[in-house]
Amino acid sequence: MAGETTCEWSTWFKSNYQYDKRPGDFDQVGWKVQHTRALRELRLERQATGEQVMIERQNSFRWERPDSSLILGGTPDLISIGDHDVRIYDVKTGARRESHQIQVMIYMYCLPREAPVYRQRLLHGTIVYADGRVDIPATAIDASFIGSFDYFLDILDSSTTPDKAPSASECRFCDIPKSECPERIEDPTSAEAELFDE
Repeated sequence: MAGETTCEWSTWFKSNYQYDKRPGDFDQVGWKVQHTRALRELRLERQATGEQVMIERQNSFRWERPDSSLILGGTPDLISIGDHDVRIYDVKTGARRESHQIQVMIYMYCLPREAPVYRQRLLHGTIVYADGRVDIPATAIDASFIGSFDYFLDILDSSTTPDKAPSASECRFCDIPKSECPERIEDPTSAEAELFDE
């Protein structure tokens, strides 16, 4: 939805098939340490206000789209429940991206539909970065967002295979192996050389 990837096929494939993921070079241990610390500090901050706080697996949900076989799952990092509203927090350790806001907005949309406890409450969102926070008001989940969300869910839920759009920059971060996607670009330098040869 954020337009950060152009290969619709990869998202569709990940949503519809199980596969052996290609190993990446992401520093999982370093990320986990940073994330765990930031989440703990956020939990202590929210508990100090007297809010009810739930973290990670306590917040996991599975929302089944009506009249569809599509199931969306998610695990918000932290949910705080105050006297009048609920706030969904997601902790990010890297650079700011539009997809982070969309991720939290999807949580804000799905949670009241999956968990009755949230149905009569206003849900707000906050993304927590090392250098600040981005707040998302409950009003962000409006008719425009819901219409766009349904539009992209229709693509994932379709039996029609979307087009592939392999590129060196996207394939580099994609965990779908070449055995599942023969068009995958695994050597960006040779791909660039082929472009210049044409």
